[in-house]
Amino acid sequence: MQAREVLESGHRFVKQDDYAKAISEFEKSRDLFAKLGDGAEAGLAENWAVQFLPDVAKFEEGRRRLAAIIESARTLKFKVLIAPAYYWLGISDYRQNNLSQSNKNLKTALRLAEASRNVIETHHAQEALARNYSRLGELETALLYASEQLPDRELYYQNINQTLRDQSTLAALSLRLKFFSTSLSFSKEALSRIREMSPASIRVNQNLRNMVNAAAAKGDFEAALNYANESKQLTVGREQSAENVQTAAEIYLLLADLKSRMKDCNAALTDYDKALELYARVPELTVGSYQIHKGRLFCFQQLNRQEDFSAELRTVLKLSEEYRATIREDSLRQTFFASEQDVFDVAIDNAISARDARGAFAFVEESRSRSLLDFVESDRPIAELEKTFGAVARPLSLAEIQARLPEKLQLIEYAVLPNRLAVWVVSKTRFDFIEKAITSDELEKKIVAYQSAVVGKAPAPEVRQQAKELYEILIPQGLDAGKQICVVANKSLHQLSFASLVSPSGKYLLEDFVLSYSPSASVLVVATENALKREQARNENLLSIGNPDFDREENPNLADLQAAESEAKTIAASYRNSLELIGTEATKEKFLLNFGNSEVIHFAGHFVANRQSPGNSKLLFAGGDLRSSELGGYKLPRAKLVVLSACETAFERYDKSEGAIGVARTFLALGAPLVVASQWKVDSEPTRDLMVAFHRNRKEKGLSTAESLRLAQLEVLSRDRTAAPFYWAAFSLIGGYSNY
Repeated sequence: MQAREVLESGHRFVKQDDYAKAISEFEKSRDLFAKLGDGAEAGLAENWAVQFLPDVAKFEEGRRRLAAIIESARTLKFKVLIAPAYYWLGISDYRQNNLSQSNKNLKTALRLAEASRNVIETHHAQEALARNYSRLGELETALLYASEQLPDRELYYQNINQTLRDQSTLAALSLRLKFFSTSLSFSKEALSRIREMSPASIRVNQNLRNMVNAAAAKGDFEAALNYANESKQLTVGREQSAENVQTAAEIYLLLADLKSRMKDCNAALTDYDKALELYARVPELTVGSYQIHKGRLFCFQQLNRQEDFSAELRTVLKLSEEYRATIREDSLRQTFFASEQDVFDVAIDNAISARDARGAFAFVEESRSRSLLDFVESDRPIAELEKTFGAVARPLSLAEIQARLPEKLQLIEYAVLPNRLAVWVVSKTRFDFIEKAITSDELEKKIVAYQSAVVGKAPAPEVRQQAKELYEILIPQGLDAGKQICVVANKSLHQLSFASLVSPSGKYLLEDFVLSYSPSASVLVVATENALKREQARNENLLSIGNPDFDREENPNLADLQAAESEAKTIAASYRNSLELIGTEATKEKFLLNFGNSEVIHFAGHFVANRQSPGNSKLLFAGGDLRSSELGGYKLPRAKLVVLSACETAFERYDKSEGAIGVARTFLALGAPLVVASQWKVDSEPTRDLMVAFHRNRKEKGLSTAESLRLAQLEVLSRDRTAAPFYWAAFSLIGGYSNY
């Protein structure tokens, strides 16, 4: 009886937010149960004690004890203890910014809870995963976990604490979805309930902070400031325990962010400094550090405090790299660092203003396609790397890039900044910087209008006029006609087919230059060197896929591609050593069995893009689809070239950090140094003609891949019925430079 009374005493201290005393009582209860020989109850009491250790800044002790709970529970077959132990490991990881590890532990908790039909722990894990993915910006996944909580509501008695956690998570998720009034409603409802239960609870502060964010998002800064000051007043004078110091630090950070948005940067800096000072008292807690320093950075920029800005920028970028190493999954890195691209934009812009074009270029490379660089540099599959991310690949310096660029290549790299366009021309011997006075919004409007005209087959004079305007903005003067151009695009420029731009003399860029594209200068160099290693394989073997017999019921709006079948067969005839997979023979299983040993891979069929979830985009095969995410388990150690002769294989959407997202990027990540892919939905017959000519140029004329594609495009362009850019400009060469 005494053990249970002590356990209840611990719960009373939890309600009073006195976690140190609660832990002590739970530990006493654990020891009493152990003396009575009740191992199960002792384990439950230990679980209660351990979950609050992070609240008193004892993270490592908490992890050790949770690991011990898991080991002991498995030995004694106390399965009920395992799921909550993984849940609390996930919560501890989250609070120390180990985001991928947090998701991993929470998913383990969810799997175990579902397997044992433990509805309460299932709900806990779903709520936490919804919050995690919301923070990472993966809103579709966050909504999925949030929606899965709803059916459980009628299955068991749900205590008020879980209801409040749900409302807090839904308030945060609604805010990310820009449902500001909904977020405010969730927060107000939760706040009303908490005040009835415990007016001085830390949870009052938590929900006031949600209300601050929602009110500020609506533009009601006066209300937001009132909520924030109320939250601050609740914290003043409380005992200086670790949990109260954490709460105070979070409130000062919130006040600082709010004042920064209100353009009161001096006041904001005072609050940022206070938040830093408070977080320093709890060094194990790192969750707010990056946000504080990022806030200070933007304030220093607004106040034109250059020395402080430079010092703060070094700190922010260091913390950014630390974050990068804690997020393993490619999709999560894409989302998180795209949302943080504004830091790099302001760094680039500041360097340009200081007339430091080389420093600005270094920031550009530091921000570009870093996850892809990891994959391109590694000899391990994506899935394996994501499980055990080690050191993060560093971008190359300008000196390294210039030293390792091929002689016959010139690089044009762009940075689309809020109020200007920055352009660099780089070769082994050249480094030039050009600046254009155009906002990112203006540029994107022009690009979208032009691409719509091209894809919509608008009248030729209209298309050419827009193409001339974009050429004037984007293409630097003085390019070397004897060198191939590699374009490293940025943001909205990823949507653009540069080949179709028209010079003042009336010629397409493609007519004057051999073209290719790369996600970054660093990826270009590494892919080029990978291509060089595979150059010796002269007698290339080909895997040629043509018109797979896909599921018509699943894809009723897609046509049979007889031209693609003809394309694949004709191309195969150009290679001495080839494997044709046509129609019913073109199965996913046969493709996966053979593509790892192929030097040239040609796919002529249907690709179905999923812009909301590119990992679920799919190549259609006979008997089943191959989703982009499934390719992550493979590597292409021999591939010299992958040709994706299908619709929209190069571009599904662009990511501010990683660049063009599409299945072409996936094949680059698998190790293919060169990928030919398309930017829009293409017509089957002109595509067949282009691809047959492309491979003929490679095999019969012995031309490089880039020159072969150019000549094939010019051949299609030369015919009256296919002279419009729609028919020939969709396909691009992406990756490195090659002589083959």
